[in-house]
Amino acid sequence: MTLTRGIRALSAGYYRDFSDVPDTDENLSTCIVLESNNDDCCASLANSWPDSIALDASMSPVEITSRAVLERIENRDLLGRIAIYDDPKFDVQSHIQNVKSCCSEIVINFENTGKYVLGNSTLAFFGKNFDDYQLDFQSDHLFKKEFVVCRGSIQEIANEKGFLQHENSFTECKIYPYGGLFGYGMHPKQMESCIFRTVMDGRSPGLRISPLSALRSLGIDPTEDQRQEVGYKFVGVKNFSESQKINLYDELKNGFCKIEVTNRNINEKSMYKSNGIFHMPKTNLITINFIPV
Repeated sequence: MTLTRGIRALSAGYYRDFSDVPDTDENLSTCIVLESNNDDCCASLANSWPDSIALDASMSPVEITSRAVLERIENRDLLGRIAIYDDPKFDVQSHIQNVKSCCSEIVINFENTGKYVLGNSTLAFFGKNFDDYQLDFQSDHLFKKEFVVCRGSIQEIANEKGFLQHENSFTECKIYPYGGLFGYGMHPKQMESCIFRTVMDGRSPGLRISPLSALRSLGIDPTEDQRQEVGYKFVGVKNFSESQKINLYDELKNGFCKIEVTNRNINEKSMYKSNGIFHMPKTNLITINFIPV
């Protein structure tokens, strides 16, 4: 004997009292299958989905291979030529000024272990196939955070006061992308985009690198032009996407990472998004939590 009976899935807005559930077709979402063979009987949730999934992962940087050069010209004289990605100097106002590892990307790889919550149970698993489910990623990695890097040559032309030419006016400085921060054991909150600007040491130009948060703590947004009453104070970076304006922690907390889960019992798929991250101190290991979209 096989008996199939539909029951209503309760949303957060209802108490677990069937009299409170509207009698509509869209609330019929869970199917319990009872199978009987003589005196043996078992029940299984045929189309149930995990309430949440936590995946163990590791973070790895991708090296910057660009070999960009900056030239500073003042009054038609070449003051200096700087290899941008050689010997970076972090701004003294940065709270991570001793970290000198910048990268073009941070790749997050699934470490083949995780847990999922189904009802009142928390179950551990190994690999992408577990119990009735299968994990599907869009590529061979779980997630990738990309940073904007400087490519090619930059030529800064300054007037007699040292202000840089920009369109039809002059600016105090220009801001350029410099990749992103990564350090083994660093918290994902510190893994963010960096920018650089030129500074003059006597008549020789130098570079100062800052994380975005270091300037924002001073009330400056390096992704926007800062204006004075006349002309510009400085010219910001315009090609940062929304994800490149926030750190890795906030990106994962706010659903930028998505996975697809297949229920193999009914051959249907459901999308899950990241909503939290735990970092194991002094390692490059994290656990990312996912909930249904």
